[in-house]
Amino acid sequence: MNYFDNIQLNLIKDKIIEHAFIKEAKDFIINEEVNFNPLVIKKNIKETSEALKILKDNNIINFDGIYDVNDILDKADKDITLNGIELKNVLVFHNHCARIKKQFESFDESYTIRDYSDSIMISNDVFNKIENCIDNSGEVKRDASEKLKEIYNQLDKCEKDLYNKAYSFIDKHPNSLQETSIYTRNDRIVFLIKNSDKNKYNGYTYGSSSSGLASYVEPASLIEENNKKVQLLQDKNDEIDRILKQLTYLISSICEEYRNNFESLIKLSVIFAKANYGYLNNGIIAEINDTRYFDFVDLCHPLIDQNKVVSNSYRIYEPYQGIVISGSNTGGKTVSLKAIGLSIIMTYLGIPIIASSASVPLYKNVYVDIDDNQSIVDSLSTFSAHITNINDILNNADRNCLILIDELISGTDPSQAQAISLAILDKIKELGSIFVITTHFDDIKKYSYDDENILLSSVGFNMETLSPTYKYLEDSIGSSNAIEIASRYFDDNSIIENAKYYLNKSKDEKDQLLEKLAKQIEENELEKEKLLNMQNNFNSLTKTYEDKLSEFEANKDSLKQKYINELNEYVLDIKEKAIDKLESIKEVENKNIINEIEELIDIKQEEDEEIVFNIGDNVRIKDNEQIGVITDLNNDQATINIRGLTVKTNIKDLKLMPKTIKNDTKVISKQYKRVKNELNIVGERVEDGLVLMEEYLDKANAAHMSQVKIIHGIGTGALRSALRERLKRLSYVKEFKDGDYYDGGSAVTMVEFKQ
Repeated sequence: MNYFDNIQLNLIKDKIIEHAFIKEAKDFIINEEVNFNPLVIKKNIKETSEALKILKDNNIINFDGIYDVNDILDKADKDITLNGIELKNVLVFHNHCARIKKQFESFDESYTIRDYSDSIMISNDVFNKIENCIDNSGEVKRDASEKLKEIYNQLDKCEKDLYNKAYSFIDKHPNSLQETSIYTRNDRIVFLIKNSDKNKYNGYTYGSSSSGLASYVEPASLIEENNKKVQLLQDKNDEIDRILKQLTYLISSICEEYRNNFESLIKLSVIFAKANYGYLNNGIIAEINDTRYFDFVDLCHPLIDQNKVVSNSYRIYEPYQGIVISGSNTGGKTVSLKAIGLSIIMTYLGIPIIASSASVPLYKNVYVDIDDNQSIVDSLSTFSAHITNINDILNNADRNCLILIDELISGTDPSQAQAISLAILDKIKELGSIFVITTHFDDIKKYSYDDENILLSSVGFNMETLSPTYKYLEDSIGSSNAIEIASRYFDDNSIIENAKYYLNKSKDEKDQLLEKLAKQIEENELEKEKLLNMQNNFNSLTKTYEDKLSEFEANKDSLKQKYINELNEYVLDIKEKAIDKLESIKEVENKNIINEIEELIDIKQEEDEEIVFNIGDNVRIKDNEQIGVITDLNNDQATINIRGLTVKTNIKDLKLMPKTIKNDTKVISKQYKRVKNELNIVGERVEDGLVLMEEYLDKANAAHMSQVKIIHGIGTGALRSALRERLKRLSYVKEFKDGDYYDGGSAVTMVEFKQ
């Protein structure tokens, strides 16, 4: 038995039927079962691929308004005369058939889905006659036949004569009338005459009024014209019946063709519903390979918000037979399992998946055991339900099948559950089936770690935020991180500490090594992600620079050089900041390595050891682990250059570093040699201007510049006064003054550095 609803195939179908406008097409999609016949699978994939290409070429295939006319065709088949509404509905259906058939004639003749449109039979002669006889409201037209047209003309004349006589009667006998209105009874014109006068006109009575004071009377003067009208109405109805029977006979001759047309439209509607779903979700059609292995690149679970979903790449390849996924609670193990299974089943049904690329094999069957299959009716526990389902899987699977199991065994004693799980894994390996299994059990992790035919993978966990990352990590071990997650909720920290104690107590040496490895992998992935984000940001900034450069190159020559210089300065500043951040991360990553180097070259210092520092020594500040070079010594105070920034600290807070440890002094100096000799802060707020000025002066001083110019403008004078007050407190500033006439006068401040 396959539990494809457990991988949420039913929810995918619910999304697809939103794009199917024929009721029977919706029903087909909901009830469509997975067919593992390779010919059927390849046909499904080819049809959806063609439909997706048609949509991408901006073609719209509209199936809205098409509905089942089989009941009407069945009536015609049984010689039951169709009414005008029914004939009109069949005509509308015919027009849809003709429209879609004509539209498909413009598409590539090699498309296999044209077989469906080519099979649509169009009987224009039949429906031209129906269109000539039936109007848009489903009524038989007056001119549907010459005879009917003549009858209508005679009826019009007859009714005109009748009404003329009726109005004449009202004018002549107003005192006999209860009301001066004209009434009809049995298609005959009558009057409401007072009972005292009803016998005066030698006519027929057709009942009394509600008050009983008057009767509906047909005067003798109107009998002949009324008789003529009634006969014409009968003739009209007879002719209409004859026309409807004739049209019904025409329909009966093409019933089978139009039943088949409806089936073709249903199939096309199903295909384009799947294609529309893929088109609107940027989906792709997976390729079919001739191996037993799948490969998904940047696969997204289709039911998770595409603005929030984390894409992952999943694959299995030689020499592996299966994947075991471990990791934290709610970390994405089940989502990964469902994404793999769902994407394979969707492919077999010809439904696009959300990925960069994908390749899947033709499995003989896909077996699933996911979620709680507990059955109250069958009195099965969670454990029993899993065992029952897995037993069924093991009795039917072989090496050409895929097995998906979420939490291999649950709902019973963990030690026994692990033993059963290992035995099941042995059996699956013996069957040769490809498998993907999730687990929390350490024994299964160790089993998989030692087995060269099992690809041990995990889902990521951020140790800084104590939350899952939902990233799938191939060839890695995952920790459940239950204790770390629990620490976010318990107020009493002793509970967590005791839990760690009991956990470590229960683990053997191999368990601890695996746990340590899993933690290290999680930390490495976190650092890798940080670096990747930084690289992406840098690439984005570079792209922005390149775009702006291209735009400005089109401007006038007088402005071009100015903009290029500004952009170069902007990119240089960004690069400097990026390098600073990259080096900071590198220092954190290599902290342990640096300690090891210290020990190897025997320079580790004791707390009470007397160290003599000299200008030019590489040192590390103990508090923040920053590495720099001593540039000045004054008694117990040292001035340190850390990547171009000057820091003063007590020599007791320093640690001597080996000469072999690379510092960034040369790099920074090289960078700061390119510092401009002026800074423009015109228009900046006072606070922002002071920050910009200090950053600039630090760089200029580190670059050994003798004098620079600060352009602040005149304005209210607030910015000029504030920066000059700040300059008085900067130790490396020798003096400052207004610029001369050609430099800008009081709108600038010239700053000279101490040498």
